[in-house]
Amino acid sequence: MRLRAQDFLSLMNAISGFSATISAHLGLRDISVLMLIAAVLFDGADGIVARRSEQSELGPHLDSLADMVSFGVAPAAATFFIHREPYLLIICALYMLCGMLRLARYNISPAEWTHFEGLPITAAGLVLGVSLLLDSLPLTSFLVIILSALMVSTVPYPKLRDPRLVPVSLMVGAVALSALYTSGVKASAVVILIPMAFYLMMPVVRCCTLRERLQHSRQG
Repeated sequence: MRLRAQDFLSLMNAISGFSATISAHLGLRDISVLMLIAAVLFDGADGIVARRSEQSELGPHLDSLADMVSFGVAPAAATFFIHREPYLLIICALYMLCGMLRLARYNISPAEWTHFEGLPITAAGLVLGVSLLLDSLPLTSFLVIILSALMVSTVPYPKLRDPRLVPVSLMVGAVALSALYTSGVKASAVVILIPMAFYLMMPVVRCCTLRERLQHSRQG
């Protein structure tokens, strides 16, 4: 069995997700969220390397399994371990199942599709994980339900694979670190959640834009 560079990145993704779960169980919330962010970075690096090198037989399967650990199980478990409300067992289990369905559907979707069908599990895991830094049980509970629904929906989300977005991601990370240093974890969480909120709303914005263009074309 030969592992390629992208396979090792997938394994690091899974290790980060596992570490996030254990950290949350031990009450180390900030470290748990940091591990989830690390998982996102490893997942992104995995995709970049895989598209620029020869694909391995294990690659797609390892990537999907790692995503399930880091963005399906870890955020759901962390949410329960941090807040420990009994009803969270139900909605967090729902989130995990929706994440599993989302990945299964992605694995059989046509490779030539230019969009994701439903919210990517990586985005859902990042939003849910970072929301834990805000210490708001109502907000996190609401996000668990909304993110679960979006993952199994047929709402089209763009694939963020443009290399030009790398500087944007680095800028967001730098601003988040600056906010963490100057204002604390809540400010850092807000910096990350704002661009993620724009991504969640992109299908709505796109629909409104297309409708406006259609109206202008009819008037013209």
